[in-house]
Amino acid sequence: MNGNVSIFIEGIVHGEEESRITTKASGKYHVLDDVHILKYMESAVIRDENTDTMDKESISNDVDCLNMIKISPGIVEMMKTGDNSTHMVFDLSRPTQSVYETPYGNLYFQIQTTRIDIEEKEKKLILNMEYSLSHEDSHISDNRIYLSADETI
Repeated sequence: MNGNVSIFIEGIVHGEEESRITTKASGKYHVLDDVHILKYMESAVIRDENTDTMDKESISNDVDCLNMIKISPGIVEMMKTGDNSTHMVFDLSRPTQSVYETPYGNLYFQIQTTRIDIEEKEKKLILNMEYSLSHEDSHISDNRIYLSADETI
């Protein structure tokens, strides 16, 4: 599988309350030295705080984010560039540090990855990952990510 893919990502955050975040995008997929690489653009959407609906008229190409995900056994890297940039490394062998850059300042997190499962099919890649997030040694949340990339024609 190489070329154009349809990407679906669901993130589940177990904190004070459980929340789900989903992303659907079209992107590019290729393998380089046994590392699966996904690249896709994510449009910024402004939500109406009162109704939690998306204001599609407020989508701006100036604040789109380029995302790249590198997946290999035991290590996943997620990089986002744009108004809110980050480079997160999920490593089964050790805790990692991450900086989430925003226009209002940087946020620093520690990541402890507990699961990375990769399933390769002929025209599909599936990733299941679990990790905990903390800030200054204070636990924030336990998280799960499900990602699927399906070859498109």
